[in-house]
Formats: sequence, structure tokens, C-alpha cells
Amino acid sequence: MQPYFKTTVASSAAAGAWAHCRRTSAVANLIAHQLFLPSEEKDVLRAACLLHHCSTGLLAPKSRERLLADVLGEGVPAIVVEDSVSGRVRGILNAYNVPGRGTPLESRLASIVRLADAFDQSMEAQPIYGEEIAEVFDRLQEGVSAGLWTEESIGALVQATLPPPIGKPDSWRVPVFPQAAVHALRVMRNPRVSLSNVVEAASLDPAIAGLIMRLANSALFGARTRISTLSKAIERLGFTTARKVITSAALHPLFDSPKLQEVWRHSLQIADLAEQMAGPTGEIDPAEAYLAGLLHDVGRIAQLSMPLYESARLQGLGIGGCSQVYAENLLLRTDHAAMGAELATLWRLPESMVSAIRQHHRPEPVENPLAYLLYVAEYLSGSEEDLPSIIRLETSMKGLGLTWDDVDDCRISAVGRWLAAA
Repeated sequence: MQPYFKTTVASSAAAGAWAHCRRTSAVANLIAHQLFLPSEEKDVLRAACLLHHCSTGLLAPKSRERLLADVLGEGVPAIVVEDSVSGRVRGILNAYNVPGRGTPLESRLASIVRLADAFDQSMEAQPIYGEEIAEVFDRLQEGVSAGLWTEESIGALVQATLPPPIGKPDSWRVPVFPQAAVHALRVMRNPRVSLSNVVEAASLDPAIAGLIMRLANSALFGARTRISTLSKAIERLGFTTARKVITSAALHPLFDSPKLQEVWRHSLQIADLAEQMAGPTGEIDPAEAYLAGLLHDVGRIAQLSMPLYESARLQGLGIGGCSQVYAENLLLRTDHAAMGAELATLWRLPESMVSAIRQHHRPEPVENPLAYLLYVAEYLSGSEEDLPSIIRLETSMKGLGLTWDDVDDCRISAVGRWLAAA
């Protein structure tokens, strides 16, 4: 969001309207690109999309003027913006409000704005109606006969978003699940685990052992005397912290690509928050919650196998204001959650974990406490991977049997911050 706009938008409703307008603009741009519209028409189309709710009074005149100047480039004199651009945009917006009004060009561009607006509203309503993209497109076909948009426009949107062949999971270029992780997780999930078992699991991988030693000798644990043995280090950390370190260090190689470093830090945050919330639920093992948090975004690993063109298109929608899940569903007809579940199945993880990974952005179709937990953890982390949904949030909290008082103190822990920085 541009700095000048932050001072104008004073309410969450206004911020939500601005986000909707940006997504509408991004979808309209897909249509315009498919129709090979000239750049001048794309510019005014973008301006019309960004301002198509300006009649609600959310934008002051000065802000509209500044926003239009930003669309056409910095340094455009206000009088030029007002006289040459606003007139054209106004014509499109008039035609948007009253189908059939305006010149043929205004009517054509207005139909694109109207279609992009309707598509985005359908995506916002997805938690209520549960429509998939194909179902949304089928329903929007009715708008052609109603004169709301043209067959050309919706055909362009469908063609612009035809998904690429992704292939089966065993054809994706993804790392093998680390053997050190397999053994470490088996040990960590054993309710009768002993100190010697933990030491053995940690010693199998020098990277795991080294991380434990570094943390145990760090200022975080008030280390006055240096520890030189793994068993003493684990005793100092305590079993719970040692488990977190071993689990995260064992799985870190999966996210070794430079493109996944931010995904890894986010996964550590979600794991930390999920573990904290697991206890109050009374039915979720904190160790399982931590593991689910670390693995919830493994589908992003699979996306590294996509052609550069598709990656660039996803990135373009993200820059345009679309969330990660929104862009994935539109261009791939799937998302990283579903792709992650495929990987988890390939790695033979438990079905409850597979389901939680698959549904962590859409927890409502299943009654899986882990999926509910991941959704709430995403919310608490401030993640913007998907459109916000009060319905999904309330469903998840109710499914966990938690109140807001139960999660009010959940914060990224000092150990979690240390692991993210390590």
C-alpha cells in the first residue's frame, strides 16, 4: 500500500475496499493482456478498477488525483490528470455503473471492470459458498446473457488462467524426506523417550548436534559455563526445547533453497504458535502441532519445479495485490496446501498430518483439529497468504474449543526467534 494512501484509509472497511480494488485491477489486467489491449487502454482500465468504488467516499478528491498520477507515472501535473485522464476514467465508471452507457470503448472496458469485480467478489464469498474456480466461471457465464459483460471478456479470463500441466508428485523435483528427520521424529514421538534416545537422535546429524550446542551455550540460556557434551546441552535446554531444535534442524534441509528462506522462517513461526495453542485444546499433542507447523507450507517446495513463466505470473498477481492462495487457485487451479498434502502423502506422513496440510487455508470442510490450529496460527502470525475470513476463523476457534483469552498471550517465543535467525 502506498504511503500517501495510508493516511487516507482510516478504517478496515476502507482498507478492505482498497484491497478489493487492487485485486480487481490485477484480474482485469489478465483479461486485457489476453485481449492484446494497447498500453493506453490498459492504463485507463487499471485506473478505473482502482477507483471503481470511489463513489463510496472512501477516497478524498486529492487522493483520487494522486492515485491517478501514480497510475500514469510520477510527475504528471494535476491539471493533466484531471482533464485528460479523469474524463476517460469517469466515462468508464459511468458505463460500469450503467451497462450499455458510454462510447463503444468505454462500454468494452467497463464490462472488463464489471467482470473482474464480480470474480473477486466470488472469491471473497468462497468461505460461504465453497465454489471452485471452474464453478465460479460457469456461474459468471450467466452475466453474458444479462448484458453485464461480453463473451469475449469472460472467454479471455478463462483462457488467461488455463492451468499448466503440473504432473504427478513423483515427477516433481523435490528433496527426499531426510533420513535424519525420519529417525528424529520417530524418537521424538515416542512417549517413553529417554535422554539417551534424544542424544542418539541428535548425534546422527552434525548440523543438528551443532545447533543444540550453540543454543545451549548461548546467552538465551544464561550460559556462564561452556558445555562441551551433547547430553549436558540437552539437559540444559530441557526436553521440550531440545525436541523443537532437533525437529526443526532435521527438517531445515527441505527448505534449503534461497527462494524458500522466508517460507522457512514463516514455518518456524507457525510451528511455535501452534505448539503454544495445542496445550489448551486438551486434545492436540504439542509435538504434533509443532511438526505440522514446520511442514504446513511444504507445497511451496513443489512450486520451485514450475516453469519460470508460471512463477512470474504468480508473482505478478502478488504484486498486483492478490494473496498467494488467491493467485495459485486462479492460475493453477490448486494451491500450495493441496500440493503440500501430495508431498506429505508421498513421504508417508500420517493421514491427520496430510489432511491438516491440505486444509490449513480451508479448514471448514473437515473436522481436523490440526487444520483448525494451523489456520488460527496463520491468523496470529499476521500472514497474508489468503483472503481474511471471519467465518473460517470462528469455525476454527469453535472447533478447537478455544476462546480469544486462550490465545491472547501467544507470541513468537525467544527460542523461536533464535531458530529463525540461526
